[in-house]
Amino acid sequence: MVEPMTQDSDSKTPDQKTKFALLVDGYAKDLFTTGLILQRLGYDIYIANTAEDALKIIDVAMPALIISELVLPNMSGLELLVRIKHSTESKSIPFIIHTALDDPKREELCRASGCSAILKKPANPSALYSAIQQATEQTPRRHIRLRTLLPVRIGGTPVNETVGTEFVSALSEDGIFVRTLSPRPVGSILPVTIMIHSIPVKLKATVLRSITINPGVFKEPGMAMKFADISATDRELLRNFILGQIMKDVPSQ
Repeated sequence: MVEPMTQDSDSKTPDQKTKFALLVDGYAKDLFTTGLILQRLGYDIYIANTAEDALKIIDVAMPALIISELVLPNMSGLELLVRIKHSTESKSIPFIIHTALDDPKREELCRASGCSAILKKPANPSALYSAIQQATEQTPRRHIRLRTLLPVRIGGTPVNETVGTEFVSALSEDGIFVRTLSPRPVGSILPVTIMIHSIPVKLKATVLRSITINPGVFKEPGMAMKFADISATDRELLRNFILGQIMKDVPSQ
């Protein structure tokens, strides 16, 4: 996961080495709402109010993804899509349409022109995340992965004893990353208790990967764990918590 970045339309263009998603929308409220959701989903975002501004940004640095409204001032989102897909330099950039417009014929033209997905407003975090993952990742994630910090107890060891304080630093519906200086052996199946709003969520999880502190590039020490046994009620609680965190203070549309 990367730390989010936002820029307004008067800011400098992104550095050529920066990997980012370009969000194009002429509606200020939608630009803010969708941008905020994408930030919380873990993406670096650069914004443009018009297709012309988007093309100026692309001339400087190629985005990893473009998400655009169809209805834009002057040049439309469909025209922008066609320009992108007919350029040798930019034709490989995944392009997602995210629009309030209901026009089946125009949607058909978008698909024929090479867009990766067509999503309808208002913004839906799960649909956005799924479409982006399908468009940009060789192995797409099925569920949103939320950066967070939640108290957790692994096995029967109380917090602050032996292994020190441990936290869930990334959470999804089917797994967690536990920040710890004492990761357990890969393959271990362990009882886990996560505290969410003072509610204990109890489950069992398998250690898939362990990271320890070693010389070289720093990586967050801990262990990736996949849920092996969790009730439907607790999974729903996790899902609602994740969506609640992403949509917190997001204006209604």
